Parts: sequence; structure tokens; C-alpha cells
Amino acid sequence: MQLSKQLLTTLAVAGSVLLVGGHSAHALSPNSSQPRTDMVDLSSWQSTLGSSDYQKLHDAGVKAVAIKASEGTSYTSPVLQQQVQAAQNAGLAVNYYHFAHFTSVASAQAEAQNFINAVQSVTSSKNMVLVVDFEASELGRQSKATNDADLAAFDSTLNAAGYNKTDLYTMASWLGSRIDTNASNKGWIAQWPSNPTGTEYPSANAWQWASDYRFNGESQNLDVSQLNNDFYVNGDASTAVHTSPSSSTPKTTLVKVPAPAPKSSTTTPTPTPSSSSSSYSAARSNSVKLIWRASMKRHAYWTLSGARYSKHLGIKYANMKNLPHTTWYTDGHEKLYRKSSHSYAIYYHVRSGNGQHSGWIWRGYLHAGLNPNR
Repeated sequence: MQLSKQLLTTLAVAGSVLLVGGHSAHALSPNSSQPRTDMVDLSSWQSTLGSSDYQKLHDAGVKAVAIKASEGTSYTSPVLQQQVQAAQNAGLAVNYYHFAHFTSVASAQAEAQNFINAVQSVTSSKNMVLVVDFEASELGRQSKATNDADLAAFDSTLNAAGYNKTDLYTMASWLGSRIDTNASNKGWIAQWPSNPTGTEYPSANAWQWASDYRFNGESQNLDVSQLNNDFYVNGDASTAVHTSPSSSTPKTTLVKVPAPAPKSSTTTPTPTPSSSSSSYSAARSNSVKLIWRASMKRHAYWTLSGARYSKHLGIKYANMKNLPHTTWYTDGHEKLYRKSSHSYAIYYHVRSGNGQHSGWIWRGYLHAGLNPNR
């Protein structure tokens, strides 16, 4: 997921969406030695996928999807209905995730209600997995005891509404230090090794082993997971989706919209990393290879140069000069290999102080300190 998304040292939110870990990560293409691609997680970052793409996922062995439904207390994915319908039409089991920011019992309950409202806007079924995407940086500053209590309050709100299949998505490095799995949340654990093989975290429900996996015939990198049981696949794959009364036929064409950060994070107000000029470039995405991605400490920078991109440079959001008075704060970094020049580059993930804008930018464009033009 946006792991937000929506970052990593052992993995890489949401995320939809779903991103922090400890092993290095590579852009991967299918080969027989890899773990299975049983599940893919989606958010509005994948809004350009159409019905034929979902069918290709099914034909490649994908059994289930986890779709980002909500984030925080007010955000609902604008492409949730389209993604759910397209996945169901392809015969995929549909599950949902929420990108969490809660730091108290009250905020956990409020976010859970937002999640419930989002899911109920597309389906009346309660026989699927509802996942909390637990990777936001503010959660890493909380004690494990506080996070465990907040997660329990979140799940209790879901349970009270009739949703009894829950799970916890988080990075491997946070297990036991920032959050615990339990009988109700056996875990969907994110860890991205350089050369993934075999099985990891066998007691968990799922292992997310790559964030930049490209299926044959597809032009977009996806997060993929291997399932250790049927928890994510035995729900109501064919549950009817609520559609607009004015539409006699459910829409299956996905529209490209401004997207929140990966399994990634948006905030309230919702960050808008993309703009009306945002565009996806397969050539640009294919021109680099991910070497590693990790979280980093918060540092202040400013710039009028360069542009913000998605994590693998596929989507250009906006030029930095469009926000000349903004101070940018880091929360992640990545190393990319430039194939044409055989060189390496470090990109920082930055977010505006008000949380409304974010994206990845080459660190050479950034100047340390608060913006003098503020």
C-alpha cells in the first residue's frame, strides 16, 4: 500500500494507499522463483487501470485485491466504486483498507466510522476483510501501548457495526516495537527483500513482498502480496456494488483523478500531490530502477526548481515553482538507478507544512532550511 502508500526500512499504507521496511527493493518482473502474487492492493494511484487490466491480474493468478476506501476522518477514495466494480467483474475477492492517522481512542473511533461510511457507500456486505493501514509517521512517535489501545478502539467500532474480519497492515520493523498483531489481526506484513523467494511471516495472513512489481503486459508497478491462508479470499467476491440511481449499468471505466500519496497518505485537508497537469509516463518510470526506499527524519527544505513525482517517477504531479512560498518537510528517501546514464540519484519524499501537497523530488533541487520567501 501509500505504505502512503502512504515509507520503509523493511518494507515500504493504504495504502491505497500501502511503505517502510528493512530490505532493499527492486522493480520486479515475473519469474518462477518469486513468491506468489495472490493479492494486489490499490488506491487512487491506480485509477488508470481499466477492466482489461483487472482481467490480466486475474489471469496472472491474482485472487484478491485490497482497495483503499478511506483515510483519516474525512477522506474517501473518489474511485472506490469503479475499482470495486472492475475487480468484482474480473472475479477477484474484494477487501478494503483505511490509512490511519489516529493517535487517541477518540480519533481511532472517528476514523473507523469514516471507514465504515466509505465501505457502506459501495456495498452492503460485511463478509470481507477490513484492514487498517498502520504506517503514518505520527504513529511511529507513539508508544506501542498507546497504538495497541487505539487499534483496539478502531476495531471495536468496526465490530459494533458488524464487521468482524479485520487485519493490520504494517511494516515488519514496527512489529513488537510500535504495534502488535493478535488473534483478530494476524497481520499483513510488508517487507521487501532484494530477491524475494519462499515464505516469510507464516503465522500472519499475508506477506507483502514487493512494491514495484510489473505484471506481463502492464505498464504500471503494483504492490503484491503472498497469502498464507484463505482469509482474504473467502468473502463475498460477487457482492453487488451500490450504483447511482441514474445509472442502469455499473461503470467499469476508471477515471484518472488527483491521487493521495501511496498506499500512501493524505491528511485532513486531503493532500493533493497531483494537479490538473499530472501525467503518467511509462517511459520515465521504466528509465529508473529502485535500489532501496526507506523512512527518514523530518528536515525542512525549500526550492523553486524541479517537480514532484510519484515514488517510481511514473506520475508527474506539479512543478515546485508553482508553490514559491512553501517550506517542504521530508519523511522518506529512495535511491534510483538511472538506466540511460548508468548513474544513481537520491530522491526525497517531501510534504508541505499544511499537509496539502507531497511527492518525490531529486534532492539536488532542495535547499536546507525554512523558505526565505515565506
